[in-house]
Amino acid sequence: MDQKPKISVFGSLNMDLVVKSLRLPKNGETIRGDSFNTTPGGKGANQAVAASKMGANPEMIGRVGDDLFGKQLISYLISQNVGTDSINIDPDSHSGIAIINIDSISGENRIIGVSGANMKCGEFELEIAKNLISQSDCLMIQLEIPKQISLAASQFAITHGIRSILDPVFTIELDNMDYKKIDIITPNQTEAEFYTSIKIVDTSSAEKASKKFLEWGVNLVVIKMGKDGAFFASPQENGLVKGFKTSVLDTTGAGDAFNAAFAIEISRGSSVPEAIKFGNAAGAIAVSKEGAQEAMPSSKEIIQLLSKN
Repeated sequence: MDQKPKISVFGSLNMDLVVKSLRLPKNGETIRGDSFNTTPGGKGANQAVAASKMGANPEMIGRVGDDLFGKQLISYLISQNVGTDSINIDPDSHSGIAIINIDSISGENRIIGVSGANMKCGEFELEIAKNLISQSDCLMIQLEIPKQISLAASQFAITHGIRSILDPVFTIELDNMDYKKIDIITPNQTEAEFYTSIKIVDTSSAEKASKKFLEWGVNLVVIKMGKDGAFFASPQENGLVKGFKTSVLDTTGAGDAFNAAFAIEISRGSSVPEAIKFGNAAGAIAVSKEGAQEAMPSSKEIIQLLSKN
């Protein structure tokens, strides 16, 4: 297979408005921040940039507003060698934004997202997506655009024998019919608990949650467990792939880095544990840097970390 996999990313583009403070504010409290900056984000765009940096040929499908943020988001993707011909500009919406508050001591974050043009993605984008997916090695979706549009794209990919990876947003409910349209699901611990009502604290609880996803019709479950690594389960096998020790500066794009690395390795025909190992390394590097898209590691950085371990 081509060593530069073709990956279609159907999802969100946001401008992140990032505030850092020594701690996160309590309810009703105003505190003084240390710094502010704007940085391109959105889980879809993050994954597309990560895939490009890691050696894939990604194409972004989505929608932005006819505003300054929209222009900046597309311009940045072009600078990162991400295909942007399938991004539509909506004259009647603002671009998606995310307000991110980061604790500069722990690196933990709280995020408020305003979807804007992202939620206007519809049948028009779906038809574009289908055309791209049929020529791709893998599809990546995240549920930050309308759920049924994302899942219709996923079902199309599955029908055509193309791997589809869902990185879910835990505020979006999924029903029994939805799970049958999902090939691979990669929730973190919080998201897995939201969907299964099982608190993920160790391998045993991760296995129980994974069994639920498999019973509902998902083909492969990968539960991201931060520094502990990731637990995976399919009807054939399951296990924990350990993570990497690293200093945590900012956790914002860690899951996106993992997913892009995992998608690339799956597209190249690697085994699931090998792909997860690649993903764990990518996530570990991402949390050691500030920001989302600019923190995404290169394939060279990932290989260096893997060679040390």
